[in-house]
Amino acid sequence: TNRSSSESSKVENFHNEATLSGYATAGRLDVDSTGVLIFTKAGAVAKRIIAPDSKIEKEYIVRVEPASQLSKREKEMGMTNLPRPKRSLKALLRGGKRLFGDPKPLKPLVAAEWLEEDSFYNDYVGENRSQIGGTLRLVLQEGKKRQIRRMCRELLGMHVSSLERVSLGPVLLGSLPEGKWRPLKE
Repeated sequence: TNRSSSESSKVENFHNEATLSGYATAGRLDVDSTGVLIFTKAGAVAKRIIAPDSKIEKEYIVRVEPASQLSKREKEMGMTNLPRPKRSLKALLRGGKRLFGDPKPLKPLVAAEWLEEDSFYNDYVGENRSQIGGTLRLVLQEGKKRQIRRMCRELLGMHVSSLERVSLGPVLLGSLPEGKWRPLKE
């Protein structure tokens, strides 16, 4: 798992603690994300996981809230506005949309759903759910840099407050504590 203000120090700690010289990550996680991260010595495995045409599913649990304004980075990119917050996930499931400045359209997500909230949330929010946010389960096969955070902001008008990768192909996070690792079985 990964969560640190410095991704490289987390990787260095992994190498130091486990004395696993020669291992490389297959894929990546943003420094402010947590979850499954695979280390391997097998270049073919790493390439299969991160290839643009990979069919390996990656599942995420994403906590979102309405985005209130453009970030400094978005302004520097030339964006002028964000969409009003919305709960419809059709744009994610259909694919074909482009993120700002990206020439390639997004592939459709394998799955996208709002997870059930507690009864207080449902009673309190009612029809104005998009004004509060919530928790999403997203399953995708591609993995562009900061893709989930950008999709949520640019297509849903939602800011990601937490992002956890709970599976990478058949590898499940399960109850593995943050910052710990375990060997994979063949």
